[in-house]
Amino acid sequence: MSFVLAALDASSRSRTVLDTAVRVGRLTDTAVRAVHVRSDPGAPYDVVESLAEEAGVELRVVDGTPAPALVDAIREPETIAAVIGGCARSVLADPRAWQVARALLEQTNTPVVVVPSGIERSGEIHRLLVPLEGAELSSRPVLEQLVPLVVADVELEVLHVFTAATVPAMLDQPTYALDTLGREFLSRHFPRAGTIEFRTGAVVEQVAQVSIDHDIDLIVLSWSQSPSPERALVVRGVLEGSSRPVLLLPVAPSGNSSSNGPIAVDDAVAPVRR
Repeated sequence: MSFVLAALDASSRSRTVLDTAVRVGRLTDTAVRAVHVRSDPGAPYDVVESLAEEAGVELRVVDGTPAPALVDAIREPETIAAVIGGCARSVLADPRAWQVARALLEQTNTPVVVVPSGIERSGEIHRLLVPLEGAELSSRPVLEQLVPLVVADVELEVLHVFTAATVPAMLDQPTYALDTLGREFLSRHFPRAGTIEFRTGAVVEQVAQVSIDHDIDLIVLSWSQSPSPERALVVRGVLEGSSRPVLLLPVAPSGNSSSNGPIAVDDAVAPVRR
């Protein structure tokens, strides 16, 4: 049996993490399991236990060091996705929590939803924002992992942000319609997506603004799993300032992909029922 795994600690954010995991479970039509790691075997866990009981979710309590214990739990084959709390803006407030979250992101190949502190979202996850560069390296993980994962009816909002360095020359031509470029992009990468939006400016800022403008429930990003400063700048920036949960889909660095060739786009999008 497959599970969405909710990683719960003793902090107040556990309720939000568990609520989000339940919503992800409905999105993927998957049961939810909670796990709580105790560094001190004698530490009480009644608060976490009460949360799990209230949500009707099975709870596993594991004694050990949080990061490696959670990595092991997420690596179990039954886990199709994990939901964790904490984001980069919590580093100063709770550096230990971010260290654990970072270990999970960098050491597992399972999709991970990172839940920012203080959000209060309820209801179904219905509207997904998918920011893409238009390159195959960033589009492929979404096509191969997101769409088969999602079984509920959703709206995909595809976003492409043009920076000063990436604005196509044809956009300077008044006779070239931007919506034509959008249709070409959707036809190539997301033939069944709802809409595509083009914006200009800083990518991270535009992702945050579109999330608010379109009342997005979940932001979806590919994740290279590289901690180096020059890699995953958008991922880190979105995690720092997002007011929405962020689903990170791991992708092997260039040259290390396990893919054997191009994917069939029509087959990849078939599981989404629109």
